[in-house]
Amino acid sequence: MAMDMQQKQQLSPEMRQEQIMTHQQIQALELLAVPVLELGPMVTEEIQNNPLLDTEGEPDESIPAEADDEEWLELVLKLDESRRCLNTQRHHSSHEEENKEFLINSISYQPSLIEDLEQQLHFIDLEPHIQKLCELVISALDDDGFLRSHAADLAMAGGCSLTDIEQAIKIVQTLDPPGIAARDLRERLLLQLQRQQLEDSLAYTIVHDHFDELGANHLPQLAKKLKLPLDEIRSAIHVIQNLSPRLNLGTVNPYEYIEEEVTVEEQNGEFHVIMNNSYLPPLYLNRQYREMLLQESCPKDVKNYLKEKIRSGLFLINSIIQRQTTIQKIASCIVEMQEDFFRFGPTYLKPLTMAQVAAKAGVHETTVSRAVAGKFLKCRFGLIPMRKFFTSGFEDESGQSISNTVVKNTIREIINAEDPYNPLSDSQIARELKRRGYPIARRTVAKYRETLGILPSNLRRKY
Repeated sequence: MAMDMQQKQQLSPEMRQEQIMTHQQIQALELLAVPVLELGPMVTEEIQNNPLLDTEGEPDESIPAEADDEEWLELVLKLDESRRCLNTQRHHSSHEEENKEFLINSISYQPSLIEDLEQQLHFIDLEPHIQKLCELVISALDDDGFLRSHAADLAMAGGCSLTDIEQAIKIVQTLDPPGIAARDLRERLLLQLQRQQLEDSLAYTIVHDHFDELGANHLPQLAKKLKLPLDEIRSAIHVIQNLSPRLNLGTVNPYEYIEEEVTVEEQNGEFHVIMNNSYLPPLYLNRQYREMLLQESCPKDVKNYLKEKIRSGLFLINSIIQRQTTIQKIASCIVEMQEDFFRFGPTYLKPLTMAQVAAKAGVHETTVSRAVAGKFLKCRFGLIPMRKFFTSGFEDESGQSISNTVVKNTIREIINAEDPYNPLSDSQIARELKRRGYPIARRTVAKYRETLGILPSNLRRKY
């Protein structure tokens, strides 16, 4: 049976609501999310793009309100200087200013891993096509310095033979840090042993031929297989343990700096949250342009431009004020709800969710998430990530809420005190935790131990 297939196109009207964020709303969210060290450059960029924003203000004079018939502009022009600006200026002693200037001047640029490796290549006399292949290999390294790409894929990408790309890989592996461009952990350890000229050592033999037994910590079986005393195996293991499975790339990565967003100080038994405004320049609406707006001879298009920049400038000032106010409010809620932590120390950290803080602060949960992301709180116990105050937990035998951070710290303490030749199993750790008032299941102990980066008992055992 034949069927006629026809395609038809038609337009049908549809109504729906969509929430579209304005540039100002996006800017406000960005200001809330960035750490205090990144806030200053963002504000500086806005000052450069908006001529009506200024970092120096003058005493205000009376301005006739009838100069413009728009109510919002009239109110702005009537505001006194203190309400039309963001004054964050702090007075520092000359000694503090010198220390701050020295810190800023001492920050030097550090090349990235790729830049550092490419600079090392320039000190090697290479043929041009081999140098290009070395640069290709360097570009294929992952964040840990491993070469995960197959040599055949690199040869295809470089349009060269497999022999040439293998030669390039070997050249890159001679660069610093030792172990760079290894295909796996085993090769990384072998490269580091080669750099120490230990190719003929027992440690090299163990890594090269018995890597699985080494990883499983089967030292007695390894000694039996190699027909060597256990003491010699221990000595070789000690050499291997001094190698670097994770390369120290801190010398070639840019330095990271952190600064407290808020400081918590105790005064007369009460805690006070103090915002860090030292990286915020004072902001004013430029007097010269405000006066230009009041002139009758000012062209309409210029007035419209100035009005737009006034709106933008006021929104930036209000957004910064709102940011600081929101973070201070959230930090105050954290201090109130984690008061025992600030009085007695980290072991008194309680379970706390962002939803609880959001309800107390009167904001949305996502606002709390943005407000604490990448930000630090300074108190007498150190510089602490604000996210650290949000942890899950459970009730102990007395019915008190205990944070899982406290339990993790206790697990670490128990393992640090164990006999290394007879390490505790997860079940034994669970029994010890129960004795201390923390009824934790064995599988929970295993999960917490793994998050702490601690090996199971069979791999912690020493011989």
